[in-house]
Amino acid sequence: MGPDYTPVEAIPKIVDDSRKTFQSHRTQSLKVRKEQIAALERLVVENEDAINNAIHADLGRRSTFEFGTLIEAIRALKNHDMDFQTKDQHEKGEKEADKAFVRLSPKGNVLIIGAWNFPFLLTLEPLAGAIAAGNTAIIKPSELAVHSMRLMMQLVPKYMDKSIVQIVTGGAKETGALLQERFDHIFYTGGTEVGRIVMQAAAKHLTPVTLELGGKCPVIIAKDADLQKAAMAIAGWKSTNSGQICLAPDYLLCPKELQPALIQQMIGVWHHLYGENPTDHDDYAHVINQRHFERLVTLMEMTKKESKMVHGGRTNPARLTIEPTVFTGVKLTDTIMKDEIFGPLLPIIDCESMDEAIKIINTTEYPLSLFMYTEDDANVQRVLNETRSGGVSVNDIAANFTNAALPFGGCGNSGMGAYHGRYSIETFSHRRAVVVRKSHL
Repeated sequence: MGPDYTPVEAIPKIVDDSRKTFQSHRTQSLKVRKEQIAALERLVVENEDAINNAIHADLGRRSTFEFGTLIEAIRALKNHDMDFQTKDQHEKGEKEADKAFVRLSPKGNVLIIGAWNFPFLLTLEPLAGAIAAGNTAIIKPSELAVHSMRLMMQLVPKYMDKSIVQIVTGGAKETGALLQERFDHIFYTGGTEVGRIVMQAAAKHLTPVTLELGGKCPVIIAKDADLQKAAMAIAGWKSTNSGQICLAPDYLLCPKELQPALIQQMIGVWHHLYGENPTDHDDYAHVINQRHFERLVTLMEMTKKESKMVHGGRTNPARLTIEPTVFTGVKLTDTIMKDEIFGPLLPIIDCESMDEAIKIINTTEYPLSLFMYTEDDANVQRVLNETRSGGVSVNDIAANFTNAALPFGGCGNSGMGAYHGRYSIETFSHRRAVVVRKSHL
């Protein structure tokens, strides 16, 4: 147990206290919800420098995207979504005098387990949705992003009502202790294997879950693709956070004739962003820890034996950085295609037609998102009709995530449930059907 970890024996009381607060009905007040959302906004805005420093210490990158996305999400709830979603949705009754409506009722006491790759965004944005829906919440930030975890330990009790929002810190032992307790909803962001553990624990109490997992997100490059546009987005997202993003392009399906031009343009993007050697660049994020660094280096060495490395390959063990590295001639049976990469390695599979691309995608587990570059709407409609994925972006990467008006989530192995904006409130609420009938009619 680390010195910053919550004592395991304290966890049952923390959960019990959180449940008692919910049962006091205080959190159902719209005034209280708005006060807590405003407090969360102040937590982020007033500590921007400290948050930036913590993220840089954990991952070696700037936090501009993470900070901006989080603030936008909190303000959307505060300024619009909360008022809209808390109104009853009236429907036609069976009898003329009936009142029939749907009310979004808070689920109760919820558990939010955050992720290390975007430690503040992926912990506090779900929290905002839980609060806006009228729940009490316990958040468990990732222990791997230790500086971010420690800062949240300081800030959450300082800004948030301690009876409504509590924080538990720790590793597998503490998380396991939390999962032994009964919650009314569990929201988990992370890997598929731990997602299975969370779901098994939730099944004991029939607790509903939202699982925001990963998956091998493919990019289809059609023959009519705008290669410059594709190269800019693919290279940017694959190198941001050193590819440690659930929405990073995992592999490309590309006609062989287009690959040389596409690769050269991606190399140009990386040189522009990080110079000749990204592994030494101050703005290039490092791999989260030694274990993951060694995993990626081993994967890179195995892939060099199974296919052709056409760019990259340099590492800096002292900084835990790996250069964006591209492989061609990759086969579906290669080691790099077995699991989500979650790093700056980019395999390219020869794919000459839309038929072949769809066939390949349908041999894999459902990805969190599917990306494609084409100007032909017939291609788009075929992919939408004949494949399955959590989301889709056409002629961009991760646009389905950055648009806060859309639900974000996976399906199958990439997760279940969705959030963002009003969908966050829906996730942490129960749709309660109500009929009020006059007794004398």
